[in-house]
Amino acid sequence: MGADRSETSNLLRPIQIPSAPAAAAEALRNAILVGDLKPGERLLERKLAARLRIGQPTLREALKELDYQGFVRKGPQRGTYVTQLSREDFRKIQEVRMALEVLAIEKAALHFTREAEEELCGQVRAMHAAAQAFDLGTFHKSDMAFHRLLWAMAGNEYLAKALELVAFRLFAFVLIQRPRAARNEFLDATQQHREIVAGLATGDPVKARQAFVASTLKFWGEHHQVGLAGSASWCLSPLAAEPGTASSEVAPARNGATQLNESTTSDSHLAAPSPSLAKGSHD
Repeated sequence: MGADRSETSNLLRPIQIPSAPAAAAEALRNAILVGDLKPGERLLERKLAARLRIGQPTLREALKELDYQGFVRKGPQRGTYVTQLSREDFRKIQEVRMALEVLAIEKAALHFTREAEEELCGQVRAMHAAAQAFDLGTFHKSDMAFHRLLWAMAGNEYLAKALELVAFRLFAFVLIQRPRAARNEFLDATQQHREIVAGLATGDPVKARQAFVASTLKFWGEHHQVGLAGSASWCLSPLAAEPGTASSEVAPARNGATQLNESTTSDSHLAAPSPSLAKGSHD
């Protein structure tokens, strides 16, 4: 009887219920992702609050979150609009993101463990399943969870905060009103993330940086025609030259992490890195 009570008590854990602003933000985010709310469309607070059956103060809190995440843009005295970025906006955001995330990648490689690898691979599997189902909401959550894990491994909370602000806007732009024909784009994004993990698994910041830069430039160039070849100063990071860090030669995996082409996962879609990465080339 005592054992039964103990088992029952373990099941009685606090229930996580989202707040009203969080639930409203989720509803609006999904409406944007499926195209019910279109890029450039003005969001009228009174109308939206009535549709969601919430008060306008609650709606404003939800819009603040979506503004932070890049799904909407709010200007003083100009109202709130669904994000609509130009290709030049996109290039500028990507330029900042690359400069910051290269540093995070290098630092994360030095702290990469088997546990971290398993967590990242779990998010990649979730991204792959969501891409196949063209479930953009789940894809976005898993994508952001992947990058947040990576940024946390870098061990610099200021770097993580800066990346979150920049990357939210970039990733949101990619998702907004993508046609169903773009499903292969998200499958390719999953492959890009596999290659990032493979680079990190070497434990070498130089190899990790090469894998990240090559796979990222290839993906964004092919699917969004945004070239950053002329802004490649972040390809040569000073961290790689610091004493005590791994050299540019192939290094063994650190802290128990293994290469993805070994038996780190039973999922066939988490395969070894592409031949271009094995050569360390920049696409």
